[in-house]
Amino acid sequence: MAPIKKDFDSFEEFTEYQLEELVKSNDALEKQEARWIKEEKKEEQIQERERRSAKNPFRRLRKVPLEIISRSLFWFFLGSFLFSFAFVYAASTWWFLWYVISACACIFYAPNRKALKEFIDGWPNIVDLIQSRRK
Repeated sequence: MAPIKKDFDSFEEFTEYQLEELVKSNDALEKQEARWIKEEKKEEQIQERERRSAKNPFRRLRKVPLEIISRSLFWFFLGSFLFSFAFVYAASTWWFLWYVISACACIFYAPNRKALKEFIDGWPNIVDLIQSRRK
Protein backbone atom coordinates (compact mmCIF):
# COMPACT_ATOMS: atom_id res chain seq x y z
CA MET A 1 0.00 0.00 0.00
CA ALA A 2 1.28 3.45 -0.97
CA PRO A 3 1.88 5.96 1.77
CA ILE A 4 -0.81 8.62 2.11
CA LYS A 5 0.41 12.09 1.27
CA LYS A 6 -0.37 14.85 3.69
CA ASP A 7 -2.55 17.74 2.60
CA PHE A 8 -0.65 20.85 1.74
CA ASP A 9 -3.47 22.85 3.28
CA SER A 10 -2.23 21.97 6.73
CA PHE A 11 -0.25 24.79 8.32
CA GLU A 12 1.13 22.68 11.18
CA GLU A 13 4.56 22.29 9.61
CA PHE A 14 5.05 26.02 8.86
CA THR A 15 7.33 28.06 11.06
CA GLU A 16 6.26 31.36 12.57
CA TYR A 17 8.24 33.27 9.92
CA GLN A 18 6.64 31.30 7.08
CA LEU A 19 3.18 32.00 8.46
CA GLU A 20 3.94 35.72 8.70
CA GLU A 21 5.20 35.75 5.12
CA LEU A 22 2.09 33.89 3.99
CA VAL A 23 -0.15 36.43 5.70
CA LYS A 24 1.83 39.32 4.18
CA SER A 25 1.61 37.88 0.68
CA ASN A 26 -2.11 37.22 1.15
CA ASP A 27 -2.63 40.85 2.24
CA ALA A 28 -0.63 42.08 -0.76
CA LEU A 29 -2.75 39.97 -3.10
CA GLU A 30 -5.96 41.30 -1.55
CA LYS A 31 -4.72 44.90 -1.94
CA GLN A 32 -3.79 44.24 -5.56
CA GLU A 33 -7.21 42.73 -6.21
CA ALA A 34 -8.88 45.75 -4.58
CA ARG A 35 -6.80 48.06 -6.83
CA TRP A 36 -7.84 46.10 -9.91
CA ILE A 37 -11.48 46.28 -8.92
CA LYS A 38 -11.20 50.04 -8.34
CA GLU A 39 -9.51 50.53 -11.74
CA GLU A 40 -12.19 48.46 -13.44
CA LYS A 41 -14.90 50.58 -11.81
CA LYS A 42 -13.17 53.77 -12.99
CA GLU A 43 -12.92 52.40 -16.53
CA GLU A 44 -16.59 51.43 -16.46
CA GLN A 45 -17.53 54.92 -15.26
CA ILE A 46 -15.50 56.51 -18.05
CA GLN A 47 -17.08 54.24 -20.64
CA GLU A 48 -20.54 54.99 -19.25
CA ARG A 49 -19.84 58.73 -19.41
CA GLU A 50 -18.67 58.39 -23.01
CA ARG A 51 -21.77 56.38 -23.93
CA ARG A 52 -24.05 58.98 -22.33
CA SER A 53 -22.30 61.87 -24.07
CA ALA A 54 -22.42 60.04 -27.41
CA LYS A 55 -26.18 59.59 -27.06
CA ASN A 56 -26.77 63.35 -26.74
CA PRO A 57 -26.30 64.85 -30.24
CA PHE A 58 -26.77 68.43 -28.95
CA ARG A 59 -24.06 68.27 -26.28
CA ARG A 60 -21.92 70.85 -28.10
CA LEU A 61 -24.73 73.41 -28.18
CA ARG A 62 -24.54 74.04 -24.44
CA LYS A 63 -21.93 76.73 -23.92
CA VAL A 64 -20.45 78.33 -20.86
CA PRO A 65 -20.60 82.16 -20.64
CA LEU A 66 -16.83 82.54 -21.06
CA GLU A 67 -16.95 80.52 -24.27
CA ILE A 68 -19.81 82.66 -25.61
CA ILE A 69 -17.89 85.87 -24.86
CA SER A 70 -14.68 84.45 -26.31
CA ARG A 71 -16.34 83.35 -29.54
CA SER A 72 -18.15 86.69 -29.87
CA LEU A 73 -14.86 88.57 -29.51
CA PHE A 74 -13.25 86.24 -32.04
CA TRP A 75 -15.96 86.92 -34.63
CA PHE A 76 -15.72 90.66 -33.91
CA PHE A 77 -11.94 90.53 -34.43
CA LEU A 78 -12.32 88.49 -37.63
CA GLY A 79 -14.97 90.86 -38.98
CA SER A 80 -12.91 93.95 -38.22
CA PHE A 81 -9.87 92.30 -39.80
CA LEU A 82 -11.82 91.56 -43.01
CA PHE A 83 -13.32 95.06 -42.95
CA SER A 84 -9.81 96.53 -42.77
CA PHE A 85 -8.86 94.49 -45.86
CA ALA A 86 -11.89 95.80 -47.73
CA PHE A 87 -11.19 99.38 -46.59
CA VAL A 88 -7.54 99.27 -47.68
CA TYR A 89 -8.52 97.69 -51.03
CA ALA A 90 -11.00 100.50 -51.61
CA ALA A 91 -8.32 103.08 -50.83
CA SER A 92 -5.57 101.70 -53.07
CA THR A 93 -4.67 98.43 -54.74
CA TRP A 94 -0.97 98.93 -53.98
CA TRP A 95 -1.62 99.54 -50.30
CA PHE A 96 -3.82 96.45 -50.31
CA LEU A 97 -0.95 94.37 -51.77
CA TRP A 98 1.46 95.60 -49.06
CA TYR A 99 -1.23 95.04 -46.43
CA VAL A 100 -1.71 91.41 -47.52
CA ILE A 101 2.05 90.80 -47.57
CA SER A 102 2.48 92.23 -44.06
CA ALA A 103 -0.50 90.23 -42.76
CA CYS A 104 0.94 87.01 -44.18
CA ALA A 105 4.35 87.86 -42.74
CA CYS A 106 2.78 88.31 -39.30
CA ILE A 107 0.85 85.06 -39.53
CA PHE A 108 3.67 82.93 -40.93
CA TYR A 109 6.40 84.39 -38.71
CA ALA A 110 7.70 81.34 -36.80
CA PRO A 111 7.21 82.51 -33.16
CA ASN A 112 3.66 83.65 -33.90
CA ARG A 113 2.88 80.36 -35.62
CA LYS A 114 4.24 78.43 -32.62
CA ALA A 115 2.29 80.58 -30.15
CA LEU A 116 -0.87 80.19 -32.21
CA LYS A 117 -0.41 76.39 -32.31
CA GLU A 118 0.12 76.27 -28.53
CA PHE A 119 -2.99 78.39 -27.98
CA ILE A 120 -5.11 76.14 -30.18
CA ASP A 121 -3.69 73.00 -28.52
CA GLY A 122 -4.37 74.44 -25.08
CA TRP A 123 -7.95 75.52 -25.77
CA PRO A 124 -9.64 72.13 -25.05
CA ASN A 125 -7.79 71.96 -21.72
CA ILE A 126 -9.11 75.38 -20.74
CA VAL A 127 -12.67 74.32 -21.56
CA ASP A 128 -12.21 71.13 -19.51
CA LEU A 129 -10.93 73.18 -16.55
CA ILE A 130 -13.93 75.49 -16.71
CA GLN A 131 -16.36 72.57 -16.92
CA SER A 132 -14.68 70.72 -14.04
CA ARG A 133 -15.05 73.79 -11.79
CA ARG A 134 -18.77 73.96 -12.56
CA LYS A 135 -19.33 70.45 -11.17
